[in-house]
Amino acid sequence: MPQFEQVSVFGSLIFWSVISFALLFFLLKRFAFPPILEAIEMREKKIRTDIEDSEKLKEEAQKIKQELEETLKAAHGKAETIVQLAHDEAKKAQEKSLQETEAKVRQIQKDAEQEVQSSRNKLLQEIRSYTAALTIASTEKFLKKALNEDDKKRLVEESIEQVVQELEKRQRN
Repeated sequence: MPQFEQVSVFGSLIFWSVISFALLFFLLKRFAFPPILEAIEMREKKIRTDIEDSEKLKEEAQKIKQELEETLKAAHGKAETIVQLAHDEAKKAQEKSLQETEAKVRQIQKDAEQEVQSSRNKLLQEIRSYTAALTIASTEKFLKKALNEDDKKRLVEESIEQVVQELEKRQRN
């Protein structure tokens, strides 16, 4: 092999190259590698802690998100309950108002019917009393003198006219 024939020429060069390399390696290992390795380890630790912190923060964010969702659901539930209660209250108030109004209307109708009936009874009583009075008066007049047919008609018409006038007077009062 032709390449190795020159090894004897470069033997001392190879020896010093190996010694230089070993010395350089020793110096690097002793002085340069520890700070570099330490920096790498610190960087690795920092990355690990950052990853752990980010995972913790992610978990906390998930928990907070779940809590917020639960709080939001609870708030929606409460809001729906409040709206339903308000709706029920309004419906009850409306029904109560309707019942009160219907009761008032029935009472007014009842009072009006009683008043009409009372007025009617009073009017009938007055008509009876006036009719009786007129009948008595007519009878007295009739008995005092004998009347012909025209006088009888005239007396009846006058009696009816007096009854109507008395009724009109009473209605005005």
